[in-house]
Amino acid sequence: MITTLYVLENSAIGSDKQWNEPPIGGLRVPDSVFQLLRQFAFDNEQADGLLAFSVQKGRELVKLRNYVGLLPLTNRTQLEILPKVGQPDEARPLLLNMLRCLRRSPCRMLPAAYTQANRLPLWETFITAFLDSVEPLVQQGIQRAYVTVESNERFWKGKFQYVRQQRENAWHAERLAVRYEILTADVAANRILKTTLAYLASATMNPQIQSRISQLTWAMDDVPLSDSIPDDWRIARRSGPLFRRYEQALRWAEALLHGRGFGIRTGPQPSTALLFPMERVFEDYVAYGIKAYWPDADEVRVQESSAHLVDEHVGTPKFRLRPDIVIRQNDRTLVFDTKWKTIRGRESSTGADPGTYGIEQADLYQLYAYGKKYAASDLFLIYPANETFRRPLAVFDYDATTRLHVVPFDVTNSLAHEVERLTRYALPFQTPP
Repeated sequence: MITTLYVLENSAIGSDKQWNEPPIGGLRVPDSVFQLLRQFAFDNEQADGLLAFSVQKGRELVKLRNYVGLLPLTNRTQLEILPKVGQPDEARPLLLNMLRCLRRSPCRMLPAAYTQANRLPLWETFITAFLDSVEPLVQQGIQRAYVTVESNERFWKGKFQYVRQQRENAWHAERLAVRYEILTADVAANRILKTTLAYLASATMNPQIQSRISQLTWAMDDVPLSDSIPDDWRIARRSGPLFRRYEQALRWAEALLHGRGFGIRTGPQPSTALLFPMERVFEDYVAYGIKAYWPDADEVRVQESSAHLVDEHVGTPKFRLRPDIVIRQNDRTLVFDTKWKTIRGRESSTGADPGTYGIEQADLYQLYAYGKKYAASDLFLIYPANETFRRPLAVFDYDATTRLHVVPFDVTNSLAHEVERLTRYALPFQTPP
């Protein structure tokens, strides 16, 4: 039985040998589990940015950063890291809904129904999505291809190879050196899927999922396991349109078999680690919504890179700028940048200066550069909404022609609704009631 421990991003994790109660807003785990996390934080060069080790009043802590998803701890224990949004029981469906908008990710193809699978652990949700993508391939008939075979046979088959006959069969008149083609399911894409099924069979204890894996494995009985996954990936990627219908299943196989998150690798061995940087998840989620629901835009560009901070240096421009979203509409340019950070939106009840709201000065410099280089007079910094940040902040005037609007985006609401609110903030740049 696999034990799943649930924790929110940015939480602290402590050992039960040092902590009588869980750290504030965190998790208390068995010391054996904590030591694995501690070792991972110190020894794994890829853990930089994922985990941070600290000591608080003589007690050790491992602090999670802004990554969500799955992190295996032992063969029987895994950590499920969920975003710090909404209520705890809402976190998993919200994360799955956001992952459906993640570019270059197999999660992009998750059906909407998966966002309601709040009782199914993430790992089993991802396995189920992979199986759902493999089953239609089996039902339609797995892909077969002609493969050239060179062998020594006892009868004439295909083309006779005179030179090889002289070299290999000079003293074996009963054998013929021939080359021929056979139609086989033993091709790279099928070997990858079969190997992924074999791995997943031991990576879940869910009986329904195991039954589905067994059925699919039996249906691919004449497909061997891969001898070299890297070589088969290279072959599969060169297969072109022949295996286009395999694309969804192969993307899931790559993520599951290699333990590949989208922003971090936890090691070369197969692993249940699937980790996603929330900065990118939020950025792609907002960008997807704007592209889908923004009204009457002449052009919406995501990650545009047409401008440079320095126009010319030794004959070439330097320091390419890449704002998250650029909208061109009615001869105006709007620039948006998203930040998965918590800011303080509620002003002091005493009327005191609210300060910087927790906004980093570097973010203000970045938006100012975007405004000047893209000739945009209105710029938008989008942060996730929180208890204190439900309405836009007062406008920041860089100068007489350049303004910055800091606006909330509530991921617990529907994407269409939040984009509609954003358009009211942006057009005609006034706070909605």
